[in-house]
Amino acid sequence: MFLYSDVVNELMITGMCFLFRWEVIANFINSHSTSGIKRTAKDVIHKAKNLQKLDPQQKDEINKKAFEKFNKEHSTAAATADKVIPSERFEVPGYEINPWTAEEQKLLEQALKTYPVNTPERWEKIAATIPGRTKKDCMKRYKELVEMVK
Repeated sequence: MFLYSDVVNELMITGMCFLFRWEVIANFINSHSTSGIKRTAKDVIHKAKNLQKLDPQQKDEINKKAFEKFNKEHSTAAATADKVIPSERFEVPGYEINPWTAEEQKLLEQALKTYPVNTPERWEKIAATIPGRTKKDCMKRYKELVEMVK
């Protein structure tokens, strides 16, 4: 049986958000983990079942740590983005006036993982993590992403 560190637990939770394909998750963990231990899909499934048994407060704490780590790693890019002056844009039907940057997309994806569907005031909390974006912007982007996946 393997011992899992907080980092590996964070990687597990992050990996579980990708289509729940256990081989993909195992590869994700193996490529991001520094432990040197190679985990199989079977190992990952076993760990995921154990994580599901955790107290919801423990899950929230792990998610918050992962989000804080992510935010810390990406905060400099967000600060730089605030100083950028947007170019003049002309409204074209079907063209989004304020397109999402890669950094905003990463923040949205992490916030969606951090605040699950049953979170009270979920969209307000998600929007609060993305500078310059409103609840409406975030909900619209989420719906666009869902349509792209279909």
